[in-house]
Amino acid sequence: MTALAEQRTTERYGVNAPYTAVRVEPRNGVGVPLEGHAYDVSATGLRFELDEALKVGEPLSLELLLPGAGGWVRLAGRVVRLFDEADDPGPRRMAVHVDSFENELHRERLLGHLDRGYLMMA
Repeated sequence: MTALAEQRTTERYGVNAPYTAVRVEPRNGVGVPLEGHAYDVSATGLRFELDEALKVGEPLSLELLLPGAGGWVRLAGRVVRLFDEADDPGPRRMAVHVDSFENELHRERLLGHLDRGYLMMA
């Protein structure tokens, strides 16, 4: 696994991956949007999969659709972990650290959903 040092500061919550969509766009404007699924989420990051691996440190814009959260959560972040292809064949799993939310509505949408207790800790 390629990764930066452990950076988690908040509890992670598992999500039902087939129903938790992710759309990713590189912030540098190069490349096409990618779609995948989230596996767990916290107030400061998430683990997700895409068909293509992104590079550790790569900045991105991400949209997360948590069922029951009331809409997409839009945020900006950077890839902090890429799971090794040999250990994780198929779609590539990676983790992103949240740098900012599109606005306060999106931040509150995520935090409110986590606070409601619908998700189990990962």
